[in-house]
Amino acid sequence: MMYKVLIVDDEPMIREGLRTIVDWESEGFEIIDTASNGKEGLEKFGQIAPDLTIVDIRMPGMTGLDLIERVRKENSTAHFLILSGYAEFDYAKRAIVSGVSGYLLKPVDEAELLDELRRVHELLQREKEARSARIEQEAALPKAQLVEELLFEDDPQDGEHREKLVNALGLSAPAYRIVLLDAHGGAETESRQHAVFRQRLKEAFEEKNGDILFSAGSHIGLLLVRQNHAECGDKLRNQLAEAAGGLEFHASCGPAVDHLLEISASFREAEHLLHARFFFENGSVIDPAAYQALFATENVDELTLESEDGPQLGDKLYYALDIRSRDAVEKVLTELEQEAVSRRMDEAAVRGEYSRTLSLAMGKLSSGSSSAAELAQNYHSLLLSDVNQAQSYGALKQQVHTRFGELIDRFGGANKDTVLKQMIDFIRRNYSENLKLELLAEMFGYNSGYLGKLFKNYTGEYFNAFVDKVRVEKAKELLAQGLKVHQVAARVGYSNADYFHSKFRKYVGTSPSAYRNEAHGEQQGGES
Repeated sequence: MMYKVLIVDDEPMIREGLRTIVDWESEGFEIIDTASNGKEGLEKFGQIAPDLTIVDIRMPGMTGLDLIERVRKENSTAHFLILSGYAEFDYAKRAIVSGVSGYLLKPVDEAELLDELRRVHELLQREKEARSARIEQEAALPKAQLVEELLFEDDPQDGEHREKLVNALGLSAPAYRIVLLDAHGGAETESRQHAVFRQRLKEAFEEKNGDILFSAGSHIGLLLVRQNHAECGDKLRNQLAEAAGGLEFHASCGPAVDHLLEISASFREAEHLLHARFFFENGSVIDPAAYQALFATENVDELTLESEDGPQLGDKLYYALDIRSRDAVEKVLTELEQEAVSRRMDEAAVRGEYSRTLSLAMGKLSSGSSSAAELAQNYHSLLLSDVNQAQSYGALKQQVHTRFGELIDRFGGANKDTVLKQMIDFIRRNYSENLKLELLAEMFGYNSGYLGKLFKNYTGEYFNAFVDKVRVEKAKELLAQGLKVHQVAARVGYSNADYFHSKFRKYVGTSPSAYRNEAHGEQQGGES
């Protein structure tokens, strides 16, 4: 076998002189090509993949060292001899540290060149023998190990090595596909269940179909060897479910490829799809079509996501729980689900969004000292545990719905009084919130205009006026305790102190400060 040589030098006489100074063939080398500058040398290196490149260290434009550094980014095993003059000797010695095999001083001496060629030839021979030994070992490896090395080898650019692995596998089929499985069971029995699962997979796929079972980190891998491309349907799902027994699992199916050298692409896609397993039910086989269907965004614009100045979902959930309305809770949870899908949240983001929303609602519900508040505190912990431990998004949603149903039942279910009585109670409890008729109408399932008329007929007050009066009555209590006007305004739900001042004067007939001074003075006089 002749080793290929590329000569890169900007001086024609050097290029031609090197061709004739020694008998290359007798030393086991063949000059395949030459290049007159670094850029051309880099291009020809990529085309012919020489075993040895002899390169001038100083050339206009791309220097020899530049060329070597560019090659080293993709090829860590290439061999180089550099040419340098005496003035560049120190520079050349530094280049050796960068991984070149040696250097030659100009003008090139025949004996020195022969010594370097023979040394490099010996290096190349040792590397060839090492590769042959490794390939012989690999040929005797189990097929699972060959697949794993083909997928996870350190140097995916080593085409010769990959071809040897493919040959060692000895497979011939028009299509290949990677399937990845994530299986999980009870903590005490999971190890045994996994062993049984792998054995059943081996029987169903390896022994019957000639597929290959392998390990992919914490996942189980299957290289499907098929005569057609239709392996991701119900048949595969049923085979996996039968092998799993009672063990829960998710699977992902990479695209079919025509050659074993391309299975890395199928593996990468299967790995990407399996990251979405949280959103699929137990026993699902996730393929690109299922993934796209889950995260379809055609209707995102139709989703009524919360605006910056509108109530947050946590607030709306609190309102729904406070009025003991199952329907209102269901509506808010549906909004939360739509938001998670429309924003293509990953598993961690979904858990975080649910935790934040539920904590906001349950925190407000737990803030009082009543038995209902104590009950809400207990359920707060249960809900967060459910969110963090759910094995799938479907299980998370179902458990949260169930918990809230239980909570409303323990609160006593929906209030048997009229909707209007519930509204009045709600306003008296939540006067400090940003209360709007439209929001309550949504919670109770009414048209806001119609509900406003009912409210006016029942109370004799328009909704906003009723809220203002409740707030002003509470403000009078706080002012009598000696709180400052701006503190009272904020506590009763007015972010603007001037607006509070005008409302207070309208309903009380005096300013908040005057009322405070008079009421606080009377209290102090009575205490003395």
